[in-house]
Amino acid sequence: MLKQFPFSPILGWSVSRFDTFSYCKRKYYYSYYGRFDREFSVDKINQLKKLTSEALTIGSLAHDVIEAILKRLQKSTDIIDEARMKNFVKQQVQKYMLDHTFSEVYYKEKESIDENYIAESVFNAVLIFMKSERFEWVKQLPASSKQQWIIEPDGFGETRIQTDRGELKAYCKVDFMLPNGRDIYILDWKTGKADEFKHRKQLIGYSLFASFHFENKFDRIIPILAYLKDGYTEVIPEISERDIENFKDDMLAETRAMHNMNRDIENNTPVDKNEFTLTESEGKCKYCEFRELCGRV
Repeated sequence: MLKQFPFSPILGWSVSRFDTFSYCKRKYYYSYYGRFDREFSVDKINQLKKLTSEALTIGSLAHDVIEAILKRLQKSTDIIDEARMKNFVKQQVQKYMLDHTFSEVYYKEKESIDENYIAESVFNAVLIFMKSERFEWVKQLPASSKQQWIIEPDGFGETRIQTDRGELKAYCKVDFMLPNGRDIYILDWKTGKADEFKHRKQLIGYSLFASFHFENKFDRIIPILAYLKDGYTEVIPEISERDIENFKDDMLAETRAMHNMNRDIENNTPVDKNEFTLTESEGKCKYCEFRELCGRV
């Protein structure tokens, strides 16, 4: 149902990629160009890149469980037993923790991670969604809609966005996209605190993703931020044509800034590592998975 693209090495813009670029150029280098490093092994860089945290784990697992619930809902509207769901969440947490190393433990901030805290946090986030009016609305949608749901699609959400300077490669992966008549809704789950600027930017990207892949098949695209912390809250921003043009201008400028750190843009080859400077705000470093490599542990 979504357009596919042949592999191309040129970098693709995304909110998260440019966030990393803005956060710290050296973190950006290790995150995207570790294979070019000559100081540290690729295995070491990849080990640090795979570190997770309590907050990231809660968010990731909440997405996974909601994905499972929505896929079940495509087949059955039977009531979900909370006790069974809680056990399912616990199993997913146990499996996840076996396969991942937490930065809090790796950097000796904690001796261990509280499995029960993770499981309870994930369960509560999912339960908040299941008790929301939005979930009841989703359950009542006709079968014709459910057959067209796009739930956590495979891949990275690759798309193309048309700007004044041509078509740009971008990644805007949606959580849940569903049609309802002539409208298409996009829901994005958030288990952390609200970030109005960043999250709004993501929603505009998702709207352009839907517009591109479905070639304006729908009269309206309705993106929704669904916050799952401390009670269900929705934000449905109004997105004007001016907002979209501003987004495209920003995306073009951000892509150019990242291209400036390429020796070869078409092949996405970076300049030397020493040109990827460390952030001047050392307070950020305590949250960075690569701080061991920079001597800022």
